[in-house]
Amino acid sequence: MIVASIRRFFAAHDVAPCTIVAAVSGGADSTALLLALLELKFDVVAAHVNHHLRGDESNGDEAFVRALCERVGVPLEVADGRLDDDAVKRAGIEAAAREVRTRLLLDIKQRRNARFIATAHQKNDQAETILMRLFTGSGIAGLRGIHPLRDDGFIRPMLDVTRADVEAFLRERNITPRIDSSNADPRFLRNRIRATLRDYDESVIDNIAGVAEHARSMWRIIEREIDSLEVETTADETRFAKLPDDPLLRHALLQRHIRRLDPHARDIAFDLDITKRASVTKSLELIPRNDQLILRRKPEPIDDYEFEINANDSIFIAPLNATFTIHRATKQPSNHATQPFHLPRGATPHFTIRNRRDGDRFRPLGLGHEKKLKDLLIDRKVPVEERDRIPLLIWNGEIVWVAGIEVSDSFKVTDADADRYEASVVQSGSPT
Repeated sequence: MIVASIRRFFAAHDVAPCTIVAAVSGGADSTALLLALLELKFDVVAAHVNHHLRGDESNGDEAFVRALCERVGVPLEVADGRLDDDAVKRAGIEAAAREVRTRLLLDIKQRRNARFIATAHQKNDQAETILMRLFTGSGIAGLRGIHPLRDDGFIRPMLDVTRADVEAFLRERNITPRIDSSNADPRFLRNRIRATLRDYDESVIDNIAGVAEHARSMWRIIEREIDSLEVETTADETRFAKLPDDPLLRHALLQRHIRRLDPHARDIAFDLDITKRASVTKSLELIPRNDQLILRRKPEPIDDYEFEINANDSIFIAPLNATFTIHRATKQPSNHATQPFHLPRGATPHFTIRNRRDGDRFRPLGLGHEKKLKDLLIDRKVPVEERDRIPLLIWNGEIVWVAGIEVSDSFKVTDADADRYEASVVQSGSPT
């Protein structure tokens, strides 16, 4: 049954025998996958990722896989998949492990010049995934479940195979696989769903798993609709001038562009609130701004920077990829992109350029007193992620100019007897 099912999968996707990395945990499903691929005469490289989450049990899994591969004559790559504590806190154990495992398997695929990475997801896994997506509020995109073939080369050739089929396959070959004790941990939603499904026969599993195929068929129709919608795209963001009124199409459109920017992204919740700024994946965020909705990669945090500069000099600010210039001004501004300001007559034109610090205060134009710089940026609706990037021009300990935002009332150009200067910030690939 398993060998025939996998053979049909490859025939349906027009795949000839080739090099395949088989992800083998030592459990029943992945053990059966490895043996079935060998029976089909594929050139197989086994890959085992040890996350070291279960102590001796994890090491026992690795030892089992090593012994199995030696017995059947398959080359094996073992990768250390220890998890970063911060990643676990941010995304949870399951998601952090999946991210590490995906990266390591892709590395092995590239190193071995393999065409695919085969994982042993089967029909029961598909049914569990569909129910999980329903429980967590997914739309049609999520109900497509586990994808048989992904763009990054991951394939799931056992989605037509049941857990019972796997167990029978291994019994026939007198192989006892490893048992992952964490699969019984009720803290994980999948385990609770799996325990519930044990009370139902295979026809129920078939019906639930079949939802994924129906959803994929519907998704192809939906994609034709959303292809007709106009959006502005770059390598790092998508701007939606107008979203469809229909919630299904709106969800599908967002999902399409989330996957465009982050191919490994999980499906988003159907009831995602698009009226507020929100993180949609670890690397993407949605921002409503000026009657637009922006989906973009989250900016990398920027470190503090500080530079000294004199008049008639320029300095390249690497964190901003921009050049800051100050020069003694003529009577008329040299161009519209410069910011004029005054210093007291004869004052030394030595300045500091830096980004903001806690406690910074600033005197906006027309205001008779200082206010917190943070409050000014909030009032001007400067996005949070951009506030630490803005260069501040400092003279004698005072903020002269919040670049691109406002010049200080204390340094504004007047008819008074003073020295006039101009400053500018220009995006640049290198210093000018």
